[in-house]
Amino acid sequence: MAVYGLFDERELGKAIGGAVFCNGRIQYEGRFLEFSRMWLSDNYGTNTESWFMAKCLKALNKKFPTYQGVVTWADCNIGHNGTIYLAANFVYDGESRKVKKFLGKNKKVIYERTSTAADICIGQEMPKKRFIYYFDSKIREQKKQQPKTQKS
Repeated sequence: MAVYGLFDERELGKAIGGAVFCNGRIQYEGRFLEFSRMWLSDNYGTNTESWFMAKCLKALNKKFPTYQGVVTWADCNIGHNGTIYLAANFVYDGESRKVKKFLGKNKKVIYERTSTAADICIGQEMPKKRFIYYFDSKIREQKKQQPKTQKS
């Protein structure tokens, strides 16, 4: 639904980052966009990520005025805990369900959704943490005040 790029003005056309937002999961359709990917070069200053994210969120609010905001996930299984989202005024909103992992026919890890009865269950992943950025600042502040315990 929307893709944004970040470029270094000193080097014409040099991309230093990008972000992708999509319609996402069916339960959010028409209400929340999903922040699906972001990449930024490590060669730029501190707070570049939150600055770029803020610019993207402002543009999204203007482009999609009927949406309530943006939902995203922090994957603890790969060391992400959502610190960047909290720094960018997202609100912690709970966790996903645990997902079982299986060993597929080709000996690669596959997930519950694509597994068959012949696949061997090899465990489950920790749930992902869900964060929501509400375009309406009043709602965002109300949600921040509601207690939600975030597991480390």
